[in-house]
Amino acid sequence: MKNSILSIAAMALLSGNAIAQQKTNIILFLVDDMGWQDTSLPFWNDTTELNHIYETPNMERLAKKGVRFTHAYACPISSPSRVSLFTGASAAQHKVTNWTLKKDTPTDRKNETLDFEAWNYNGLCPEPGLEHSFYAKCLPQLLRENGYTTMMVGKAHFGSIDTPAANPLAIGFDYNIAGHAAGAMGSYLGEEGYGASGKPEWAAIWAVPDLEKYHGTDTFLTEALTLEAKGLMDKALDQSKPFFLYMSHYAVHAPFGTDKRFYQKYMDKGLPHKEAQYAALVEGMDKSLGDLMDYVDRKGIADHTVIIFMSDNGGYTIGRADKNAPLSEGKGSLKEGGIREPMIVYYPNVTSPSTMNDTPVIIEDFFPTLLEIAGVDDYQTPQQIDGQSFMAQMKGQTGEKERALFFHYPNNWGERIQTIGAPQSAVVKGDWKLIHYYETGSGCLYNLNDDISEQHDLSARYPDKVKELTKVLSDYLRAQHATMPILKTTGKFVPYPDGEDVERILPKDDETLVYDNPEDALHLKKGDMHPKMKGWSFYTAHEFNDKDTKKGLPLGFIEHRGLHMSRTAKVDNRKCSKVEDGVLRIWSVEEKDSIDNRFGKKVKYSHGCYRTSLPGSKEFWCNFTENMRIEIRFKRTPYVGFNDALWFMGNNNRPWPKNGEIDLLENPKKTLNDCAHFTLHSENHYAGVVGGGGSVTSSINLADMSQWNIYWLEWYPDRIVGGVNGQTYFEHHKGADGNTDWPWSDPLGFFLIFSTGISTNPNAWPGAIIPSEWKKDAKPAMYIDWIRVYTNRDYKGENPPAPKYY
Repeated sequence: MKNSILSIAAMALLSGNAIAQQKTNIILFLVDDMGWQDTSLPFWNDTTELNHIYETPNMERLAKKGVRFTHAYACPISSPSRVSLFTGASAAQHKVTNWTLKKDTPTDRKNETLDFEAWNYNGLCPEPGLEHSFYAKCLPQLLRENGYTTMMVGKAHFGSIDTPAANPLAIGFDYNIAGHAAGAMGSYLGEEGYGASGKPEWAAIWAVPDLEKYHGTDTFLTEALTLEAKGLMDKALDQSKPFFLYMSHYAVHAPFGTDKRFYQKYMDKGLPHKEAQYAALVEGMDKSLGDLMDYVDRKGIADHTVIIFMSDNGGYTIGRADKNAPLSEGKGSLKEGGIREPMIVYYPNVTSPSTMNDTPVIIEDFFPTLLEIAGVDDYQTPQQIDGQSFMAQMKGQTGEKERALFFHYPNNWGERIQTIGAPQSAVVKGDWKLIHYYETGSGCLYNLNDDISEQHDLSARYPDKVKELTKVLSDYLRAQHATMPILKTTGKFVPYPDGEDVERILPKDDETLVYDNPEDALHLKKGDMHPKMKGWSFYTAHEFNDKDTKKGLPLGFIEHRGLHMSRTAKVDNRKCSKVEDGVLRIWSVEEKDSIDNRFGKKVKYSHGCYRTSLPGSKEFWCNFTENMRIEIRFKRTPYVGFNDALWFMGNNNRPWPKNGEIDLLENPKKTLNDCAHFTLHSENHYAGVVGGGGSVTSSINLADMSQWNIYWLEWYPDRIVGGVNGQTYFEHHKGADGNTDWPWSDPLGFFLIFSTGISTNPNAWPGAIIPSEWKKDAKPAMYIDWIRVYTNRDYKGENPPAPKYY
């Protein structure tokens, strides 16, 4: 009987494996800096000289099984492409437009004529609030949520050092080997520990991590990564789950190393040392591709494993002139040599063998395509998805040839030759391509069908086509609020390619630029992203898109235990808050015993807490400095606790004015102890507090509290202003009554508590009105529809836009 049970269990396990493996596995094989023709497999209608130099039999093998895309594009630099890949957003949207490395540090080379608007040099970020980063829900996270084991091996380079996405696990990977913030390897050689044997300060940045077991061996980096990838696939198969493997090679990035397995072959062909090194890197990469194809064959999963081959930008040509021929220029340029990529897709039973497709595709298209391959069609992201699925093209269909593809590089790369590394933008539409150069304000027009090498500028011959494409490109940049270079002589932005000025200030009363329908109530659906304000940075405290804390609560919620409202209470927010229909609902929870509310009173009901960081943490989602505005849209019901409140607090040092004064506009001035704060009470006891400690009340006759209201605070260089709806209820001025401290002497953190406590003593709070209808079974009291923050770093004296009220 025991053996029978074991047999049944074994059969069930095998059956489970079989069922799991019917789902489509995905191997995305990304090469670093590989040119369009750096292969024996042609991606053009003619075989080129380069195709005769390199030997890539496994690329040929993959192409025989699937489809070659001859018009595949990426960004001209690594980090932008990788952020687009994982977010589906274009570079103009995500604004990670140059390579990233150190936190809060731009990588632009100094320019004689231009400065550069702050771009997202902190890279990708899976959580909101990190300045100069792009907040997004990423491809591996969505795949993991839909049953995939997600694995990356190799180069990451989408989050700067000391930011969350420097570790690929933060964006949804279950496993990460060798991926970190750096965009290149310290060394290709195991003998050198892949860079670990260098000077400690240098190695800390550039040494490839997680490969210590190969240190001191002659295992070339490409081979070590391939071995690790196969080990991870073993783990995924043991888990009986489909897998997504992001095989992201450091090859063929400079500085080149000597792969002894293939180097001599190319020396014997007569190539110079450097070019023999490069050719050996290419063939070593190709061997890795073949090894992975052999693996899926050997494991019996080839029939349900998609393999996609792609490069992240054009081939590196600094010191290697004409090495992308017939394309001109290379990495760092918007000429075809910098953005056109070798791409192959094999999808069993979908792609036809040995086919080619000339439909234009771009790197952000991978995001929706891979989700479609995985059968993920119900997902929400805070970012807009600019990419379009190329599933139909995998099936052999011809896509839209006239689709406009946009490229935006408003930066100055560290290396310059020809137009490589220059600030520029481009649009490709059909056979036509326009490149605009910001240093000169001039553009070039090419017909790619007739002139793949972009040797003949046709702008003088076809002025109408220039005008047409210039408007297309400029309209796109305006719509994306794309970052732009700044003229040093004037301090103003360079004009858009069509000559129009770049506006960064929101007209004072024009809220249509903020919300599509300002008169309508704004309701969040799961995963909605708020509209962006033109000229103002825009943040959202919560998205309610399953980006949860460990407690399973909406973003920002934690299990609250502290001295803010109770010395003894431990509040589980899951008991007193939830999100329904995009609305955050918070209500009071009856405690077993009365609790101390810190003001010497006992209350019977507990509260919900919304905060932006754990105690002692420096990771606030937003630092309040000057020229900022926060709005919270809320409503109340009659079934409320007596002391509902919203608290805004400083960082852990509480840099608030001591003995500061606040003008409560309906009351005489009151001197406050400890911290600047105010409390607003209506007859229904709505309260708002800035700072902490003590309580000062001012009677405010709000409108019907069952309706939505907007509570707001504004920070200025000389004052703080706050109120409800259109009414200002207080101002605090810098230097009032000799006060010299000021809240924004250091950045402020942001912290909200929604508290609902019913006092056990109706007379505990002076002036309190405790409605007799309050019952122990109090219903949800506080509803928060949204929390918004506006900021203008280039404050010119204009107030933030006046809010609309509902």
